[in-house]
Amino acid sequence: MKQIRKRLTYANVMSSIAVFLVLGGAAFAAAQLPKNSVGSKQLKKNAVTTAKIKNSAINSAKLADGSVITAKLADGSVVTAKIVDSAITTGKLADKAVTTGKFADKAVTTGKLADKSVTSGQLGDNAVGTGQINDAAVTTGKLAANAVDGAKILDGAVGNADLADGSVTSAKLGANSVTASKLGDLTFHENKEAVGAGSQKLVGSGCASGEVLLDVGYIWSANVAGLYVEDVFHFLNGGFVRATNATGTEREITVQSVCLGA
Repeated sequence: MKQIRKRLTYANVMSSIAVFLVLGGAAFAAAQLPKNSVGSKQLKKNAVTTAKIKNSAINSAKLADGSVITAKLADGSVVTAKIVDSAITTGKLADKAVTTGKFADKAVTTGKLADKSVTSGQLGDNAVGTGQINDAAVTTGKLAANAVDGAKILDGAVGNADLADGSVTSAKLGANSVTASKLGDLTFHENKEAVGAGSQKLVGSGCASGEVLLDVGYIWSANVAGLYVEDVFHFLNGGFVRATNATGTEREITVQSVCLGA
């Protein structure tokens, strides 16, 4: 004891007391702190680390507005239930993000389609049926060449107005299809003209308006040598003969036309 007392100085005693207060006093303070006595001011900057935070301690009230950014979200963490109705607008969708599989059956109605947005490439084979075609939508320009065959024409559908002029030829008429009731009245027209001696002349006879020529005939006023017809010409509504008089006397020829009434 005498040896210890000889070595005690004021400095030694004060330093020992300081060490005791630092070590023992701090432990005492931590153990004796009242509940809820440590506030924001008592915490050092960055003192609250992950290990200090209890699981599920951070609720929505602890988060500042806008504090949860993209980097804080785990992949796949935003499920359907987390998205507010109508929150996904056009601006939130990347180009080509909505694929066919994202559409419910019959979800794309007429009102969702832009004008002229459905082209032929978007239509499946045989997708356009009778119900999809508007009345009178199939115009002449929509029909391919020779697309309308006999099977497409209703019986009795082709009327007078649908036949082009001159379209009914002999080959189009069935055997014995033209009966007397189909023929108009037959009329005869004649024209008499003199043909000078030693001359040639065209003499004609025509049908009335609306009639059609069936045949042309002729007769000379005398049955003598030197009177003859070289050519007979038939037209739609009349005919001509080329009459030659090789005699020395003027002679008369009568040209007749047989016409079918309208």
